[in-house]
Amino acid sequence: LAVPTAPQSGLAALLASLADLPSVEARADAEMAELADASMRAMHEQAEEHRPALGNLLEAVSHIDRRETMDWLVQAFDVVGFSDGMLFQSALLMDRYHAMRPRGEVSAKDSQQILLAAVVVALKTESRDEFKFSLRQVVAHLGQDKVSFKELVAAELKMLKPLGFCVGTPTVHEFMEVLSTRISHYDHRLVTLAGFLLQLTLADACVHWGHPHAVLAASALIMAALTLPVPADAMMILLEDLRLLCPHFAEPASEVLRCCADLHILWVQSFSVPQSLVWPFAQHLRSKFAHKRYHGVASIEPPSCAPVLA
Repeated sequence: LAVPTAPQSGLAALLASLADLPSVEARADAEMAELADASMRAMHEQAEEHRPALGNLLEAVSHIDRRETMDWLVQAFDVVGFSDGMLFQSALLMDRYHAMRPRGEVSAKDSQQILLAAVVVALKTESRDEFKFSLRQVVAHLGQDKVSFKELVAAELKMLKPLGFCVGTPTVHEFMEVLSTRISHYDHRLVTLAGFLLQLTLADACVHWGHPHAVLAASALIMAALTLPVPADAMMILLEDLRLLCPHFAEPASEVLRCCADLHILWVQSFSVPQSLVWPFAQHLRSKFAHKRYHGVASIEPPSCAPVLA
């Protein structure tokens, strides 16, 4: 007897439909159709295994110090042209390290070295086509010649040991890319606005690490879809793909609603509450997203209330 198989997901069906297209890249994507469903579940499991423990992280680094570090990352990466994927990977590496490192005071110099180490490790996981500088040039430029390459190598080893030398684990940015595959055609601003919201969460560890990557990415896309607006079909597609990613969630819509509420509060604070702690970070992020390539999403106002899914 044939072994029964689970029905093919919408994402797998979409990938399979690319097989007859003339583009070599499209046909290569079609080859992933059979693996898509299992790969998405494995992606979620790996991300959850390596998601920083929020309590440990906040014991190691204050909200203020961490927010300042994230602010520097956003501005520096924008200046040198590093990808948003690398931004999230650097933040993930740094927060994983601080959540796992031995407790104790960390000097400003040590913090700077660990930050640069996270950037360099993230850089090594990127395609070489993503940048035009050598690692030594990156270290010299970002470290303003205050950190030697020898010190950087030592800091890199110091960071990697608590992480078990496990790097390149999935980031929330990667989940956004996966979950937007079937809905990005609805509005060219959809993924960009969701990306803005995800980068905004970098300023608040409780929001960024308080939800599974898949839920946070789906919530950012839903907030963007409801704000633009985008047809309701997009939300149903998102929830369908989220169930595929996280089959153990009894009610994924409830998980998303809680996360959307957190995102909405953060978005409102960043837009109209100058006295909020996230305000300075948000202004620098908004300057970044004011660039033409971001389709003007920096000026989009948050909705008046958090969304409710029917």
